[in-house]
Formats: sequence, structure tokens, C-alpha cells
Amino acid sequence: MRRFPSTNRLLGAMLLTGSLALTGCVSTTGPAPGVPQTSEAVGSSGDEDLLRLIRPSFIDEHDRVAVAVIEGDEVRTAFMGADESTTFEIGSITKVFTGERLAQAIERGEVNADDPVGQYLDLGDAPVASATLRDLAAHRSGLATFPSDPEFVERVTADYEAGRDPFDESLEEVLAAAGGMELAAPSTFSYSNMGATLVGHAVAAAAGTDYPALVSERLLDPLGLDGASLPLDDSAVPGGHAGGTDSEGDPVEPSTLAAYAPAGGIHATVGDLVTFAQAVLDGPLTDSAAQTGTIEVGDGSTIGYFWNVREQGGSRIVWHNGMTLGFASVMLIDTTNGTAAIVLANQSEPVDDVGATLLARLD
Repeated sequence: MRRFPSTNRLLGAMLLTGSLALTGCVSTTGPAPGVPQTSEAVGSSGDEDLLRLIRPSFIDEHDRVAVAVIEGDEVRTAFMGADESTTFEIGSITKVFTGERLAQAIERGEVNADDPVGQYLDLGDAPVASATLRDLAAHRSGLATFPSDPEFVERVTADYEAGRDPFDESLEEVLAAAGGMELAAPSTFSYSNMGATLVGHAVAAAAGTDYPALVSERLLDPLGLDGASLPLDDSAVPGGHAGGTDSEGDPVEPSTLAAYAPAGGIHATVGDLVTFAQAVLDGPLTDSAAQTGTIEVGDGSTIGYFWNVREQGGSRIVWHNGMTLGFASVMLIDTTNGTAAIVLANQSEPVDDVGATLLARLD
């Protein structure tokens, strides 16, 4: 099985646990309270070969899982407790949407990669104001993943342990928090949700709009991602939401992230990510600067504008994974062979190995 080093860190208080590992994923999941479940699918459906491969990883009766593989013009999907209309929180896969928006903004002449983020956001003379959009997008600014002040950490930890969505900050509150953060060891890779948040809001400000409007108008709508959305509070959570659970199998609140949305706020169906992956393989996002403008980060890996890029076995893989309070996801795209694998699950355990297994079977 092909393996990939993970750079994603958990959103919420799980940021304290460090990077994700490529481990097995046996889930215990169930629906979140208070979320309308318009997708009533039960049991399994779809491609039998895919179901055979994923069943050992998802054994709880409450698992809701959607997977897809792309091989040339062929798309195969499989579902467990879900269907084509079920929406999942894709977590940090949202970052590559933010990265593609940065590439578009550069192409349009709205920003330059070497512009300081303080040119577009009200950060005053804070250390982070001098960080460039390129360094933030490559996680090389020296910015920590989230603020580390005790009050913030205590609140987020308490919310996470109680299964509550920990983020409701406004953009002004996020900028104030970023202004109080120091830059440690710039030019050294250090995964940062705050960095992705600032890039998203900076490119939106440069376009004279806000991040939700920008990502909808320039990515979701043009690509036809009809099931994807960026809910900023619980009232906007889509009706087909799968309902996430924690590591104990207890239901948790939906993650909406508020002003931190550019780092991980998109909710989508597996079909939406199939369409996005196809746009990368042979469409408007093929060979974008977000994927080709890479910087070495060690262990044979490089990073573009939030895309992880790996040359392995003669193939070039662009990929990202994600986790929220109650969901896990991974999207792996082999741009050399024209294949891709996508896994979405309502659990808080990594699904990287499942995606890697599916992609390897396509080679």
C-alpha cells in the first residue's frame, strides 16, 4: 500500500495532539443532535469492489461513509449509510480550495505571491503582517497553527471535550488574535490553520468581497459543485449533513468554523469532490500555480499553495486530508496516471490509509 506523510493537524483542541499519522481507521460514529437528516440511506450501495475494500475499516452500524475513485473517464462510488446527497465536513481539504483561489488571484493581478498579508488585512505592525502570502500558503511563515494564549486554549479544549463546535470568532477577532502571535523559525515548515485563514481573507479583501462569497463565485459555482457550501453557523448547515461523532462514538455538533472557515469550513458531497478532482486532472485547475509552484519541505515532499505534492514511483500525487470535530477526509490525485481516490467519513479518526489503498489499486 502506498503511504503518504500527513501534514494536517486537527481543527479545534485536537491541534494539541500534533500531526495525523497514517494509521488504520475503525470508526464508531452516529448522527449529530439537532441536525436534519434528509439523506435517509441505510446499508451499503455502489461499486462492490470498493465496498469490499472499505468495509473492514468501517464496522459500526452508525458509520456514514462515501468513497470515490477516478480512473480516466470512469468514476466509481460506494456508500455506507449514506448516498449521493449526503454532505460531509471536508475539514482541511478546504485549504486547497483556498490555495486555488490564491493562484487565481495572482493570475488576475489582484495579488502577488510575495505580498505581505498585512497589505490586505488590518494587522497593524504585528509580526504576522510581514508574512508573505506565499510563505503562509506553504506553512513556512513561522505562524503557529492557532493562538496559544491560555484563555483560547482552555475554551477550545472545553468545547472540544464537550462535543461543541469551538469556533465562532468574527474576522475582527481572528485578526486581533493573529496580531498577538509571534513568528517562530520562519522558512521552516510548520502547519498553520491561522495562516490558511489569513490567506483566504486576504485574497477576498483584494477582490473587494468576503471569503464565502469569493469561494462560491470563483470556485464552487463555476465548477458546478452544487452540493458544496460554506456554513458559518449552525443555521446554515445543509440538511443532508451526515452527523459527526467523536472517538468514543458520541455525537458532536457540526463544525462551522466562522471566520476560520478558509482553513477547513467547506461541507460537500463526494460528487462535489469528484468534480473538483476532475478539474485538477483535466480541466480548469490542471497544472495551476497552486500545484506547480512548490517548495521543498523535506522527506521528498513539497508543498504548493496548501497542496501537498509527492513524487513517488513515477507518479506525481497532489493531495490533502482533513479532520474536524466529527469528520475525517482525504483526497489523493495522481496527476501522472489520471487517477484519484476520495474518502469521506463521519468519524474523528484518520482515513488516509483507506484513500491510499484505493489509489494504489488503480495503478
